[in-house]
Amino acid sequence: RMRGKKYCLLVAKECIQDDDTGSYLRGTEDVVGMVEMGMSLCPTVSLDDQIDSCSGDDENDNVVIAKNNHDIGLRPQPTVGVLCVNPTHQKKGIGRALVDKCEEVAAEVWGERFIFVDVEPNNRNALTFFGTRGYDGLVAESGERQVRNATVLRRRAAESRPHYLLSKRLTRNRSDEEIGPEDVL
Repeated sequence: RMRGKKYCLLVAKECIQDDDTGSYLRGTEDVVGMVEMGMSLCPTVSLDDQIDSCSGDDENDNVVIAKNNHDIGLRPQPTVGVLCVNPTHQKKGIGRALVDKCEEVAAEVWGERFIFVDVEPNNRNALTFFGTRGYDGLVAESGERQVRNATVLRRRAAESRPHYLLSKRLTRNRSDEEIGPEDVL
């Protein structure tokens, strides 16, 4: 469970659009999706260092390779912890809208340059979803994909499981320019 000064829980509820006016009417109070984002320790590359992108083994696998691993440290970074959409409402853009809002909060409100997400290696749907959204997997110079253990709750029991760490460089919506070091709070 994520906690701290920088934390948000976004909820999507079902609503109905008025055919005549195009405005949205109050629908049911049913939650159809949610996303949790907070800060967790993730790799950071010094601003003077460069990051190379390349394709992975699979068409959906993008990877990022840090040129100088000695410049990589850890610091709290915005991280999507949970994203879920009701199966009856999937493939309707709800997950995309929730992740877009997380990216907006991280960039515009928190002043962050990157956003991260942990994905279980066997969750191909999530890997594909985040890959199409511009998230890259992190790998070391050795070529191995960055994996870290994340604590998950399964049937109210906490267990540690390996997760791929994916990242995305954020852009500001107001000018759609990359966020530079002068923009970081």
